[in-house]
Amino acid sequence: MAILKPKHNCYCAFCRTPRRIYKKRSIGLLNIFYAVAASAVVMYSFWGRFDPRVLMILAVFLAVTETFIQIRWRLSVSCKQCGFDPVLYVKEPEKAAEKVSAHLRKRREDPKYLLVKPLNLPTITPAKAEALQNKGRKGSLVSRQA
Repeated sequence: MAILKPKHNCYCAFCRTPRRIYKKRSIGLLNIFYAVAASAVVMYSFWGRFDPRVLMILAVFLAVTETFIQIRWRLSVSCKQCGFDPVLYVKEPEKAAEKVSAHLRKRREDPKYLLVKPLNLPTITPAKAEALQNKGRKGSLVSRQA
């Protein structure tokens, strides 16, 4: 069943290497059920009966679950090969470009990457470079295809 698979096959938007990212960005009904069950177990192990303090425990469990799921998704989205981060690129493209160039510079200097398959990085033709220079001019189009 494809709906139960937690990861999604995709390609990096920058270097086009195949990757697997987590689909889930936030908690779902099953996570809420597990948090309720865990808080009930904690409640009965501490107090032996229903206690309203369990609502605070439930809130803490839900917050921790949401935090870990978002961190897991966020770490899986950025590319391990080229360092491209699509979430950062949407917010601040300049910082994303700096992050990719720093990652590629570090990769170039690391000896463990000497014999691996090179990345499929986009090339910049002279026409593209000119279009990037005149980016502020209306009507200029920069495409990934040469």
